[in-house]
Amino acid sequence: MNKMNKRWINIPLVLAVLTPMNPVSAQDTRFMYNPDWSIPAEPVQIADQLYQVGTATLTSFLITSDEGHILIDVPLDENVDLVLANVHKLGFDPSDVEILLGSQAHYDHVGGFASMMEATGAELVLSELDGELVASGGRGDFFLGDRGMFRPARASRTVSHLETVTIGDRTLTAHLTPGHTKGCTTWSGEFTIDGEPERFVSICSLTAHPGYRLVGSDPSYPGIAHDFCRSIAYLREMSADIFASTHTAWFNLEEKTKAFQAGDRRAFVDPEGYVAFIDDSERAIAQKLTEEGEPGGCEAVLAREASVF
Repeated sequence: MNKMNKRWINIPLVLAVLTPMNPVSAQDTRFMYNPDWSIPAEPVQIADQLYQVGTATLTSFLITSDEGHILIDVPLDENVDLVLANVHKLGFDPSDVEILLGSQAHYDHVGGFASMMEATGAELVLSELDGELVASGGRGDFFLGDRGMFRPARASRTVSHLETVTIGDRTLTAHLTPGHTKGCTTWSGEFTIDGEPERFVSICSLTAHPGYRLVGSDPSYPGIAHDFCRSIAYLREMSADIFASTHTAWFNLEEKTKAFQAGDRRAFVDPEGYVAFIDDSERAIAQKLTEEGEPGGCEAVLAREASVF
């Protein structure tokens, strides 16, 4: 991809912060839109070469290397300038962002990809199924329908389960954990804190919204209950030192940031939080299954259906 004519180079930093590329109207019509998603936040260091540069509520993870940088997720289109400014605040050149990775194809996590690609010239890497949805701008999503549209962005590469993405000395692994979206992707990688290796895992999502239908004659998509349950089981088999996700509240970013700023360099090391998040998610799925007339939770679902992995 041509890395010339990058918009960021021609935008003064103060304007990048104060003038969003695509300001949202006071009457936003996107389904389930939450104005808190665009609350600005300062960048946060999580580990060596790993930072949170998104909003106060939606994550965008910056992974740095001497040969270029990676961003995992770019939230809403109107958040792109904030993400660019946060990268700059950390002392990195936004034009050195080479790769964009996606977790889930909902507008609050991928809505900024098109503008970020224009601003940096970065290539986009997605799972195949979520890549199709992002290329359509969210059209025909099994849950949102056409109510969560965004600027389309086309991936130059798709990844399958356990495929890796490498830049410089950083390698991230894609784990397909479908359910929340058909191509929901959890990303993991090895980082260090004061020279000690720590495994970073950012869970895509394990949330079944109230409008999702998991079972019955008309599920949200065929096999969705199995996908959720198998993803939960798969993530439980994994281990994580640094637990993160697509929404900051899910891994207590605010509290951990305060601890980090108070001098606790290992504030984001939270294997217990990782397990607790999976436990809570499984209970929520079991409750929804019961409400839809399928008691027995994920154990019953997995016993009944063959694995997709």
